[in-house]
Amino acid sequence: MTPRKMLEKTYSGLCTIKGTTTVKIDGETIIQEGIIAENQPCRLSHNSNAHAKQGSVSAEVSQMVKLFLAPEIEVKPGSKIAVIQHGRTYNLEASGLPAVYSTHQEINLVEVGKA
Repeated sequence: MTPRKMLEKTYSGLCTIKGTTTVKIDGETIIQEGIIAENQPCRLSHNSNAHAKQGSVSAEVSQMVKLFLAPEIEVKPGSKIAVIQHGRTYNLEASGLPAVYSTHQEINLVEVGKA
């Protein structure tokens, strides 16, 4: 079994990646948010425990996570990624530059939500 296949056996999630795309409408090029990739096998690893910052009404929680994904999928910085893993949905943002290897890529992300 190849190293890539061994790594892909650890993927327990599916992700949808949203980013900016260009579309031509009536001859005009418009930049809009669109789906780059959908239902891609992946694995989410939690780099830090969630910490909260108290706001006036509710607390805001953020957590650093790392996404492992196939290397051929192009994920641009600033993409928004939704991951379903272990029955939970994670809405992630602020993607950085991916570290791309022959077997996979690793992308650092931030999960932000309300507590």
